[in-house]
Amino acid sequence: MIHKMTRLRLILLLIVIGFTVIPMPAGHAGNEIKVTYDSNKIIFNSQPVLSNGNTYVETRPFIQKLGLQVSWLNNTKFRLFNPNLVIDMEVNSQTVYVNNKKTIIAIAPIKIGATLFLPVRPITTLTNHNLSWDQASNTIMISKKTDTSEQQPPEPPTKSNKVIAYYPSWATYQKFEVSQIPAANITHINYAFANISNGTVVMGDSTADKGNFEQLRQLKKNNPKLKTLISVGGWTWSSQFSDVSLSTSSRNRFADSAVQFIRDHGFDGVDIDWEYPVSGGLASNNSKPQDKQNFTLLLQTIREKLNAAQLKDGKTYLLTIAAGAFPEYVNNTEISKVAAAVDWINLMTYDYHGSWEKNSNHNAPLYADPKDQGSTTSNIDSTVKTYVNAKVPSDKLVLGIPMYGRSWTNCGATNMGLYQACNGVAPGAIAAGVHEYGNLEKQSLINKNGFVRYWSDSAKVPWLYNKSTGTFITYEDPESISYKAEYIKAKGLAGAMVWELSQDFNRTLLNKLVSSLK
Repeated sequence: MIHKMTRLRLILLLIVIGFTVIPMPAGHAGNEIKVTYDSNKIIFNSQPVLSNGNTYVETRPFIQKLGLQVSWLNNTKFRLFNPNLVIDMEVNSQTVYVNNKKTIIAIAPIKIGATLFLPVRPITTLTNHNLSWDQASNTIMISKKTDTSEQQPPEPPTKSNKVIAYYPSWATYQKFEVSQIPAANITHINYAFANISNGTVVMGDSTADKGNFEQLRQLKKNNPKLKTLISVGGWTWSSQFSDVSLSTSSRNRFADSAVQFIRDHGFDGVDIDWEYPVSGGLASNNSKPQDKQNFTLLLQTIREKLNAAQLKDGKTYLLTIAAGAFPEYVNNTEISKVAAAVDWINLMTYDYHGSWEKNSNHNAPLYADPKDQGSTTSNIDSTVKTYVNAKVPSDKLVLGIPMYGRSWTNCGATNMGLYQACNGVAPGAIAAGVHEYGNLEKQSLINKNGFVRYWSDSAKVPWLYNKSTGTFITYEDPESISYKAEYIKAKGLAGAMVWELSQDFNRTLLNKLVSSLK
């Protein structure tokens, strides 16, 4: 048993840490990669390609030699199978089911045009084959293992949660520079925002962006595991998404510009923040009923362009979206198809309530509160369930956490100001009605200066209330952060996203989040 478990651990180690990269030449011309099975060359219609040290091959000729067949389950999911083995996979996904048992591979299958390409080493490992590399002949040599005791699917590795943090361009004007970002506590930085001009991705604020982009490159150099994405759109700059997604030519133009943008400025991917398809954004936004289908087509086009670029550039490019927390967002998108096209979905699970309403309420309640009849769907748990019920895998959902609070003033004293009629908003350090956690600390408003902290055990969030002024502030603190982190782990979500870094300049909330996710 010990000997068998040792072999299983060795298999898992190969799968998870990257399958010991085959040391092939970086170029293709004059260095054609050959693949043999039991010394016989496999003939491909499309030649093998090398990206980031990993070799991809055309699916059908490859897996037929391994004794498998392939069938498509839908537009992105497919099955490799024989009478004794079933491997369910998805394009651009590292999650694999081997005989219905979940595991994770380090390299995902991809599509180039209409052709499905598989990463060689993880497939040979999963199908219990030997693999070796002959550098002199540029040949990958595959053979069947004679010992069949290792054919049990490997155990999945321990999950590592993503910590994705938005950094907005305007933070530099507020004296929170890129160099102040605690990169060691973050896996991905989403830079907000790029704009859209003439159907292409452009800088949103060239004055700030040029310097910030250079600082981001230096930050990545000092933190090699850190990834950066350019976030396109946002609340203010989503007006052109409906038009750029409208036709094949407009989608190609936008996607090509997105690829060029990340190449030019050193980003590792694109985050599409369309607020929102069909309806729900600014009244001045262009919107159409066909946004629902066109959003999917736009993301699929970007994904295809990124796949082609990563093969050429020898690196992996990410595609993510920021998604609304309200049920209409799911209804206005083909969300299961969207999930298949992206690496993950950043849920904007905040702003459930704010100064646009007349009554005080929670900004980001984790659960519904029986005392608030309108909270049934206006809470994080309800949002997550809505997405999961819409066939979005939980491990593609990233939970959004606000680093800010919202306020009302002249609120009634009943229930310590909660769920009461109010009149106006309280002044904030930067904007009226918005209260960055760092400034709540700096201004000594937490249980000080007339403000008392209260806690909702139903919603798992705090609030502040000043009885003399009737000022009510809904916000996050370390206690609510810990509950959200535990929720992420319990529900098997991909991790946490925070909006945004400069609002927690003392790192109080981020540090609590990172420690609670471990």
